[in-house]
Amino acid sequence: MIKGVILSILASCLFGLLYYYPVLLQPLSVVDIFCWRLLTSFPAILVLISIEKQWSAIYMLFYRIKHQPLFLLGLLFSSLLLTIQMMIFIWAPLNGHGLSASLGYFLLPLSMVIFGQLFYKEKLSFLQKIAVGLAALGVTIEIYSTGAFSWETAVIALGYPIYFMTRRKLQIEGIAGTFSDFFFIFLGCLAFFSINYSLDKAINDICHFHIYLPMLGIITAIAFAMYFVARRLLPMGLFGLLGYVEPVLLTIVSVLFLHESVSSKHIASYGLIWLAVCVLALEGGIFVLRALKRKRIR
Repeated sequence: MIKGVILSILASCLFGLLYYYPVLLQPLSVVDIFCWRLLTSFPAILVLISIEKQWSAIYMLFYRIKHQPLFLLGLLFSSLLLTIQMMIFIWAPLNGHGLSASLGYFLLPLSMVIFGQLFYKEKLSFLQKIAVGLAALGVTIEIYSTGAFSWETAVIALGYPIYFMTRRKLQIEGIAGTFSDFFFIFLGCLAFFSINYSLDKAINDICHFHIYLPMLGIITAIAFAMYFVARRLLPMGLFGLLGYVEPVLLTIVSVLFLHESVSSKHIASYGLIWLAVCVLALEGGIFVLRALKRKRIR
């Protein structure tokens, strides 16, 4: 279990590094960075599948595509949803919206709880009801004080649950789903490069960022590999609890390295939302401790 915890935290650290990474690739555009990330990381995903010996799952994926044409449309929709999220992940730190995006990741566990209750009739616990109430109050104060709620925060907090629901509906959980999303985005990036990139421009990017571009793919692949292994080694409750590490790190990157700050008009709303996350983390911690206690008794 210790190995799983370490891998999960290291994966979050690498994702935190990737949050700052676009700054190192300036003056490339957001789309350019996004495409280079996919082009350099997809081959590494293939290596990961080989190491995990999951090619049978990939074969079944293409088998379903061949025999279920509508399934392909679902996969394309899933890839589109992930593309939007990955683009925001690159765009936000480059445009002074790192904290707003990190707030979306803080809200994500709460929105997942709400979506589960609305669409899957999952009952809310007492602490979850408190957390949802605090978050709702924070969002209300944010809208009242600023006249709006950051669109990037909303897209992350609401978009990811829709993405996960889509994958659940398509029954493409795990590495097969990741391969599918990356595969179709990879094809889109190839099309973008063939239309908008000349050979000279591609060579110029590679020469100018000869270390950073390959490392972009390597870091992405290692982060995903650690994430997958940690998910397999850890109980679901503990794995979910460790998911709070990443938004904390994204906030730290935004404040310390991107030099963003929370203005006074956001303190109350952000504080309530972070408090809501702490309540959820408390519930997760109680759940994990009880599970470990039961395991020791057995």
